[in-house]
Amino acid sequence: MSLDIEIRQQPPVHGLEIARIAPMWKIPKLLADAFPRINRQIAAEGGDRTGAPYVRYMDIDWQDMRHCGPIKMLWKMFTSKQRMLIGMTVESPLRGDGDIEAVTIESQLCLRTIHKGPYEKVGDTYKEIVDWAEANNVELADHSMENYINDPTTVDKENIKTLILIPVINAPASNDETG
Repeated sequence: MSLDIEIRQQPPVHGLEIARIAPMWKIPKLLADAFPRINRQIAAEGGDRTGAPYVRYMDIDWQDMRHCGPIKMLWKMFTSKQRMLIGMTVESPLRGDGDIEAVTIESQLCLRTIHKGPYEKVGDTYKEIVDWAEANNVELADHSMENYINDPTTVDKENIKTLILIPVINAPASNDETG
């Protein structure tokens, strides 16, 4: 697979998020619960949703992910817990309610690419991203954001698109594309 990877400045966005910590195998159920709840909160506040639903995955060890084979990945799937922020962007700031928190994600320089295909293969995309970052002297922050561009319940697995954004801590000036 050869990804189209770029670095660009992401604009600030407002959103509503639900924080969760769970093993990877529980993530689909968490998303199925959280996204409709957030949508209802946006509607209750009279807000307008913008962009695709997203999850910010926190505390990522990129080198561990890069060297994680299938057996270790399966083990991690059932034993380790992932800290995540499940959210949706909105046109203007909202209040949130209960465990649904209002957030502003500041403008940041991000590495970005699109994973196309079954979500089960997104780990391969991340490995390629980490290899690319290392080859290009780009230092990645310890978290990522995945925007779910289309609904996996309405498109074939091979056509699922996930926008991956990883904030960049340090990058050579030649890789810094703004816009």
